Amino acid sequence: MKKLIVLCTALLLISCGTKEENTLDNRASVIEVMTTPIYESSQGNTAVLYADYLGTRKADSVSVGNGITERESMPMDSLYTFEMQEDAPFLSYITLWTEGIRNDIPVFKSNSRIIEIPYDGNFKNVSIKGAFTNWASKELQDNGEQLVYKATVPQGKFQYLFLEDGKEETLTGNELGVISNGMGGFNRLLDNSRLTDPAQLFYGEILDQAFTFQASGALDQVVVLYENQLIEAVKTTNENNYTVHLPKKDFSKRISKTQLVRVYASDANGRTNDLLIPVQNAQVVEDPTQLARNDFHTQVLYFMMVDRFLDADKSNTKPVPDPEVLPKANYMGGDLAGVLAKIKDGYFEDLGINTVWLSPITQNPEGAYGLWTEPRTKFSGYHGYWPISNTKIDYRFGDEQLLKEIIEEAHKRDMNVILDYVANHVHEEHPLYKEHPEWATNLYLEDGSLNTERWDDHRLTTWFDTFMPTLDFSQPEVVEKMTDSALYWVTKYKLDGFRHDATKHVPETYWRTLTQKIRNNTDRPIYQIGETYGSYDLIRGYVSTGMLDAQFDFNQYDAAVSAFATKDGNYANLTETLQKGLEYYGHHHLMGNISGNQDRARFISYASGDVKFDEDAKKAGWTREIVMSDSTAFDRLGMLQAFNMTMPGVPVIYYGDEYGSIGANDPDNRKMMKFNGLSDREKNLRQLVQELVQLRRNSMSLLYGTTQVMAENNGLLVIKRSYFGEETTIFFNENAISMNIAGNDARFRESGTAINAIETDKNLQIKPGNFMILQIKSKKATRQIN
Repeated sequence: MKKLIVLCTALLLISCGTKEENTLDNRASVIEVMTTPIYESSQGNTAVLYADYLGTRKADSVSVGNGITERESMPMDSLYTFEMQEDAPFLSYITLWTEGIRNDIPVFKSNSRIIEIPYDGNFKNVSIKGAFTNWASKELQDNGEQLVYKATVPQGKFQYLFLEDGKEETLTGNELGVISNGMGGFNRLLDNSRLTDPAQLFYGEILDQAFTFQASGALDQVVVLYENQLIEAVKTTNENNYTVHLPKKDFSKRISKTQLVRVYASDANGRTNDLLIPVQNAQVVEDPTQLARNDFHTQVLYFMMVDRFLDADKSNTKPVPDPEVLPKANYMGGDLAGVLAKIKDGYFEDLGINTVWLSPITQNPEGAYGLWTEPRTKFSGYHGYWPISNTKIDYRFGDEQLLKEIIEEAHKRDMNVILDYVANHVHEEHPLYKEHPEWATNLYLEDGSLNTERWDDHRLTTWFDTFMPTLDFSQPEVVEKMTDSALYWVTKYKLDGFRHDATKHVPETYWRTLTQKIRNNTDRPIYQIGETYGSYDLIRGYVSTGMLDAQFDFNQYDAAVSAFATKDGNYANLTETLQKGLEYYGHHHLMGNISGNQDRARFISYASGDVKFDEDAKKAGWTREIVMSDSTAFDRLGMLQAFNMTMPGVPVIYYGDEYGSIGANDPDNRKMMKFNGLSDREKNLRQLVQELVQLRRNSMSLLYGTTQVMAENNGLLVIKRSYFGEETTIFFNENAISMNIAGNDARFRESGTAINAIETDKNLQIKPGNFMILQIKSKKATRQIN
């Protein structure tokens, strides 16, 4: 496997200036987590729930920035409703005042518009589904001349399809306005891209208790937040250059030693990218080793399915004794003792992992459920997603003491532990359902049809299967019971967060209640990441100060699979998806960038061609043995890992993807983990992943840098991440020929062999289907302004 990681050193000039004392109130914001921006509703007035930001505190008053008009005055412990004026800037803010302390929240004006999509076919029974409908079917309207759908879409490109008599239209790719869906088929494309991009922001210099930044053009609005409070950005002699001084603030009561400064800006064309600067003791952080494991941007997650990781305690290896359950769908013996053993022997530390994610460990049923017809088999609850208790640890995994020891040993090694938690549903054997069947939604809909797997049209009530009742969170007592059960895990154990199953199937009231309870009852940051398949709007709808910190970015994963697992040399969709994610979730979001998961065929088996994009991947895993027929798939998985480790967000490694575990979909993607007997290819991939993780965790540009797509054409993708004096440039080459990149006086590694002192006139070569990472770290000095 070819890869290049290049480190260069340059020298910056140092100049002098004058420091100004900031006389603002030194009391810090009462909001101790970073306030997520408020996005103007495209449907009318925008409402702000005070509790999302202030918890149980009340707001004394509210003040607003440019272009915001209050619509309805409500009690100060309820909500605030406003609208953006038509000529309002794309960026503004509101301030919630509590006991004379300001708490500022950025407000983003909507850039959505209504676009009519006409249908030109011959069918009369026609509907539409696409990224802007969350891929749910929507009816068209007759405007007197033709059938149309009025789509409300923000800026960007969005795929969609018409359904004719209930069936997806067949597209060949030769039609106008059609694009590959990356899975062997084609979709239509709605293009609502900007005609002119806004200015871009760039980091400048680190000063003593200050920093500078630049813009590529004139700005209309600049909002700088220091731990959720506005501070000033002063223009220098060049009107597009700004200096920000860090005022003295009292953060002595804060849990984290790191504070965050955010820079937002806009011009006539929209919002710019944003900047994120970690600060300690009023000084900008330059060294990643200063950061802690609870600085969430530093996380690299590792997700293992406990039953399939390592069997270290044979006494609790107890498959379901039912001949109707095939071995692939039964317990294989992995347990918490196995996780503990790998923490103790340094497996995760060697890989560079600082956050371990455990699959659900609550008690699951003893028997077999469900049915797969070819070959015929039922299933055990080895995966943990069929709880019959929300607080008891499944004896087949271990006990309370083992979990406590895992957390203790992880913390000794500066690692987090987060737990997969299931709130949406219970198993039919759960005492909660037996005692309160009325606490579940209806299994049958009003038309008599089964309410199972109705993921989109009945997403808040649908059952996953007939033996898994979905809880009815419209009932307050259900919300209280289930949030208390989740709270139990972070109060009884020193867990560091949750991965929340089936997020979009649970109403917002649950997430708001749980998050407030966690903040009221814990003394440490708790990272919460959700699982939602769907549109950008739906996914972002659960990510806010009052709910979750992040969700997994499945849209980006799908685009990455298409880009890296195939050899078509097209990075256009991946680039569009990357930029859309930055626009939607922020340029320094905490979304999870996955290498794979338990619900998808293994990436490497798509890349090797052993699983086809246009086949049923689950059926493939049951009906044939998946093998490795093209070893260049290891290079392609390496490219995916490199992409995840260098892009904004939180990289997530699905167990086995560090060496290239093969497989189709569930349960073929859940093989037992291999620690020994790896092939040379597997060892090399694991070594590459280790180097990539270390690079990620030791690069401020990869943790907090700006993101620029420098080139995307002719099979070459070039992305640059920059943070003050550090620049990291990532090259992906999908050409049929090698690409030459001009070299510098540098040191780099190629295929594990050290090559030193490259001549300045020598080129660095990227072979087809490979990548290169070039990093330049400048020698910089902190200057004193007198």
